[in-house]
Parts: sequence; structure tokens; C-alpha cells
Amino acid sequence: MLGLTILFLTALVLIALLGSASIVWFIVRPKRRTFAIALGIGLPTDPADIGLTADEVTFHLPDHATTPGWIIKGQTPDGPTVLILHGHHDGRYGALRFVNELARYAGKLVVFDWPSHGECTARWMTCGTREPGDALAVLDGLPDEVRQKPIVLFGYSLGGQIAIKTAAMYPERFAAVIADGPYRRWDTPIRQRLIHHGVPFFIFLPLVAAFFHLTGLIRGFDRVGYARQLQCPLLILHGSDDRVCPIEEGKELADAAPCSTFVTIQGGRHNRLFEHDPATYHAALATFFVSVSDVTVNANSSTAESAENAESNLDDDSL
Repeated sequence: MLGLTILFLTALVLIALLGSASIVWFIVRPKRRTFAIALGIGLPTDPADIGLTADEVTFHLPDHATTPGWIIKGQTPDGPTVLILHGHHDGRYGALRFVNELARYAGKLVVFDWPSHGECTARWMTCGTREPGDALAVLDGLPDEVRQKPIVLFGYSLGGQIAIKTAAMYPERFAAVIADGPYRRWDTPIRQRLIHHGVPFFIFLPLVAAFFHLTGLIRGFDRVGYARQLQCPLLILHGSDDRVCPIEEGKELADAAPCSTFVTIQGGRHNRLFEHDPATYHAALATFFVSVSDVTVNANSSTAESAENAESNLDDDSL
């Protein structure tokens, strides 16, 4: 009997260790959505597939890795530049679905692959520790005429929480943030997916958390703290039936931000809100982009007026 008990406990420990290791591996090294994979599952593989023109570019990241991307021509020539941050286990091909929805509001749209996604040469994803610097490197790699437009960060799922952190860290660089189905805590999507598949998360998550604590990847992760620091408007779009990133966490992020709009898509699930209720989704986007344009125009007017006053004062001083 004792031998069977020891055997059972040993098997349980091995299952916990191997299961936790596989979860960690999936987080930091997800299966890449390459051209072949995208083609096989029916995703667009080029902006031309959705009727848009683009320039293909290569961006250089801070750790000397490179990542491919597109600078896509939007349908509003004087609109802002929208930098799109894709979700986990996705990539620039998957992001084209969102480009198709956002193009009507933007002058240019920019997509690229996160580290360890698509064709990016970086081997590891850090889920928000290093990625804000990567997003900034992509922004700095844009041509002047694209970069000098107001920049709107749009992120979905993983990209949504990174967008909030990035705009909080570099407030002078971004005019607004839009997050589609973001999450607040690092383990939320992992726990929810394990629950959905009937896997006892309490066996695996403590070991996964121990690894991430030791590596420092989840230190200070709570995105509410970054939402509080935002100096630009925030729009959060969230499905009421999101089983991956529960709507409650989206509301908590919106409540924490100084200037936020929260839109519920009734019955909407994860990453499919524009398909579930396109009217509500686009009404929220249209209103938000108009408000961002008004803020930008007013800010530019104030800057110009300040410059005029400064020049006038300088002339008076010279007299």
C-alpha cells in the first residue's frame, strides 16, 4: 500500500512538473504563426488580400533581433498612425483582421511580429517585460512622415495589456490607446484556458508562478497601476462572454484610467468582437477617433499659440 502511495505521489509530482514546464514553454515560446500556418488556416497573408496597399519593412529591436512588418495605407489620409500590437500565439497575419476594421479611421497602420512570434528572430517572449521597448523601437523605425502623425496604440488580448503599459511608460509618444479584450493580471488567460479545458489549474499555476517570479517576468505586472498613469485617452472594448479575459478585468482597467471609455459588446467573446456586433464596435471606434482628433487639434493649436506668444515676448524683450 505504501509503495502504491509513493508511486502515485511520484507520478503526480512528475505530472505537475511536466505540465507546468509545458505551460511556461507555451507562454515564452508559442507556436509561430508563419506564412504557411496563416495560409493553411485561411488568414490573409498580405494587405493586398484585404484590398490595401503597403510597404514591407524590417524593424530592428533593442536586443539586435529583427522583425518583419508592414506600413499600410489607411483610408483617411489625414488620420493618425495606428500601431497594432497583436495577441499571444498570433502575429502580423492575424493582425490584418484588425487592420481591415481600423483602416477607415487611420492614415497609416503598422503591424509587426512580437518576439518568438511569426518571423521575428527573437527567440523568447516576455509577455510585457521587454515588449514596450520593442514597440517603441518599431515606432522609432518608421519614416518621419508616419512617425510624426499622432500615434494611436491598438492592442488586442496580450497586445491590449502591453499597449496600456507602453503608453504609460512613454506618455509623450502616444495620443491614445485602444485595448480590445485586455487583461489585468498575468495569469488570467492561463487560468481561464485551463478551467475551460477542465484542467485543475491549482496543480500547475503555483509552479508556473514560481518560475516567473524567479525570472522577474511578472514583477509589478498588475496593469491597473499602469492604467492609472495614462496621460492619454483609453478606449476598452470587451465582450460580455469573454472566457479568456473576463470583462471584470477590462472594467477594472477602465475605472483606473484618468480618461477612459468602456464599451461592452453584449454576447461578444475573445478577439471576435467586430464580427459579433460590428455596429456597436465601429460606433465606439468612430466616436473615439473623432475625440482623439479633436484633442490633437486643440493641443496643436495651443502649442502654436504658445509659440506665437513666446515669439511676441521675445520681440518685446528685444526692444
